[in-house]
Amino acid sequence: MVRRSKADAEQTRSAILDAAEHQFYQHGVSRTTLAHIASAAGVTRGAIYWHFDNKADLFNAMLDRIRLPFRQMLSELQSANDLSALAQIKDVMHRALVIVQQDPQYHRVLTVVFHRCEYVDELNPAVQQQEQLNQEVQDTLTLAFARALENGELNPAIEPRVAAAAMNSLVGGLISKFLQHPGYIDLIEQAQALLDTLFLGIKKPD
Repeated sequence: MVRRSKADAEQTRSAILDAAEHQFYQHGVSRTTLAHIASAAGVTRGAIYWHFDNKADLFNAMLDRIRLPFRQMLSELQSANDLSALAQIKDVMHRALVIVQQDPQYHRVLTVVFHRCEYVDELNPAVQQQEQLNQEVQDTLTLAFARALENGELNPAIEPRVAAAAMNSLVGGLISKFLQHPGYIDLIEQAQALLDTLFLGIKKPD
């Protein structure tokens, strides 16, 4: 009985998160109320408060559903593998771009983050966590590019933190532009060429 109750609670929580994701995507965060989410999920507002403290907590939990897989992907850059350092960076960033177009959940949630969200006071905790993730990306890329420099792959005239900032800006900008104008670029078809263009400018000259 207890096991079934836990399963039911988890199912309800997932339904609330799914509903919030779609409501935020369709109407924006500020225009979406907990009543809208409850109605879409087929639950009461009380059920939402059972699982989440407030809308900001719910918003943050929605983001966590894509943050964790992304962090796992990013963690691959924290240690060397069979690829060269630059090839390893390119591989992870390529997957990060492609998944935005391939995975509907990533597409919806990142559209909310980039284009459907007004970062007002009630969302401060979520903003802080997002800034923390952005800093993790910058720090991890900097370490990976430092490894590339040590291996003689990175142009010695370019500092690892500068290369990391360029990569972070390119990937973030492409994702934002794609989400705002899906016809602007095909990330699945062109992500590799876009990354190659950046790497031509930062790799050590032959």
